[in-house]
Amino acid sequence: MKMEHEVVGRWVDVLSTLGVDQRYLINRHGKCPFCGGRDRYRFDNKDGNGTFFCNHCGSGDGFKFLKKMFNWDFKKSVTEIRQIIGDCKVVIMKKKDPKIALKKIAGMAKSIEPNSDLIQYLKNRGVSSCPDSLKEAQLYYFEDGIKTGPFPTIVALITNNLGKGVSYHLTYTHRQQKLKCSAPKKIMTPVGTIKGSYIELFPVEEHIHVVEGIETALAIHDLTDMPVISALNAQNLSALSLPSLVKKVEIWGDNDASYCGQRASYTLAEKLKRNGIEVEVHIPPIVGEDWLDFINRNKDLTLEHVKNTNPEFHQGITKLMDVFNTKDVTITKIEEKV
Repeated sequence: MKMEHEVVGRWVDVLSTLGVDQRYLINRHGKCPFCGGRDRYRFDNKDGNGTFFCNHCGSGDGFKFLKKMFNWDFKKSVTEIRQIIGDCKVVIMKKKDPKIALKKIAGMAKSIEPNSDLIQYLKNRGVSSCPDSLKEAQLYYFEDGIKTGPFPTIVALITNNLGKGVSYHLTYTHRQQKLKCSAPKKIMTPVGTIKGSYIELFPVEEHIHVVEGIETALAIHDLTDMPVISALNAQNLSALSLPSLVKKVEIWGDNDASYCGQRASYTLAEKLKRNGIEVEVHIPPIVGEDWLDFINRNKDLTLEHVKNTNPEFHQGITKLMDVFNTKDVTITKIEEKV
C-alpha cells in the first residue's frame, strides 16, 4: 500500500511521534507553528489527511505540514513515517458542527446604529461608508483560555458565488479602535469550504471592484462609489469565484514587499481574463501599503500642505474636525469669479 493511503487516519499520532507538539494538533484556533501568529491556525485533519489551515500560511495536508515544519521533501517524509507508522494508531477527530456557533452569532448580530462606536471606528480608520451588509454584536474575545469583553464587533457574512452563507468575519474593537490583541480579526469555522468565497459589502453588479480587506474595500467604495466585495486575504483573492453576472472586475491589490498581494491580484486577473471577463489591476505605488494606507496618507499630505501654506485656514479646519469628531476631510479649491 502506498504511504499516502497507509497514513490516512494516523496523522495525529504520526506527527506527534515525529516531534510535533500536541498543541498544534487540535482543531481549535491557536498559535501557528510556522509563522508564529497567535490565533490564526487550526489543525482540522479533514478526512484523516492531516490537514491544517492558517490565515497567513494557507492550508495543506500532513505532507505539507512536514515540509513546513522540518523542510522535508515527500521522499524524506515517507522515509521518516515508514520507520514509526507501525506503532501509530488511527485517530478519529470529533468534528464540531460549525452551524451551532454561526447560528449563535446570527442571532446576536443587529444593524449598526448611527451613534454606534463602530461608525466612529470606521471613521478613525479613514472610512465613511458603513453598508447594511455589516452588522454589530457584543462579543467576548478568547485568547489562551482567557475570556475578556464583551466588545463591539463588526460581523460580516461570508458567502459563496451562489449567495449562500458559509461563515462570518469578525472585527473586534474597543473604545473606537481595533482591539489590542493577537487576532482582532477572525474568520469563524465555515460550513464546507471558505475557498473562493467573499464578503458582499454592496450588491454585486456586472462591474465590481474586488479588494482584500473589509476596510480597504470600503475606502475604495468611498473613492469610486461602485459595488465592492472583500476577498478576506491574498490567498483567497487568488481563488475567488464570482457570480456569472459579473462582466468587469477591478482588482485593488496590496503592494506587499513579499509580492504576495501582487501575485494574488494577477493570478485572479489571469483566471478572469481566461473566462472572458474584463479586468483591471490597481496596485498602490508604495511598497508595504494597501489602498487604505495610500488614501489616508494622501489625506494627511493634503492637510500638511494647507498647514504650511495657510496656517490660519488649517487651524480653522482642524477645529471643525474636532467639533464634528472626524478625521475625514475633503479640501476643494474654489476659483473666485471676477
